[in-house]
Amino acid sequence: MTAARKPAELLEFSDDLHVEDVDPLRTFLAARLREIVAAQPDGSDAHFAAERLEQLTSADCIQLADLLVAWEVVLEEERTEEPGETQRLRQDVSIWWARLCRTADRFRDHPDHDPRWRRLDYMNLWHAELMAGLTDAAGGVYGDGAHP
Repeated sequence: MTAARKPAELLEFSDDLHVEDVDPLRTFLAARLREIVAAQPDGSDAHFAAERLEQLTSADCIQLADLLVAWEVVLEEERTEEPGETQRLRQDVSIWWARLCRTADRFRDHPDHDPRWRRLDYMNLWHAELMAGLTDAAGGVYGDGAHP
């Protein structure tokens, strides 16, 4: 069994995320989106759309928290290198985190916005190094050649 993890002070990789990282983001987004809902006339399409975004964002936060609870189990059982469902879980954590951070980025100038709420491009250091080795200076994966 692995030792209990603590939330990372600086988030570099999606593998660093904890369920504790979700609640502050959820609280921030809920407050910002409630402000938008309140600013829309009752019964209007804009009110409906803002209210739905608030509801969907809350559901996204719950989904991410659930994924991170499952990730903790994978870590405790030391199954991080298993193919299949474990790797899909890793990808899902990254996708759902990025989705929420994209919404939070809309409010990046708000004083309560946390710079931790940003997309994490890589799962871990190994993944970052692998991707750096696959790309050329122009950022493509095929070097000077065309797509096969």
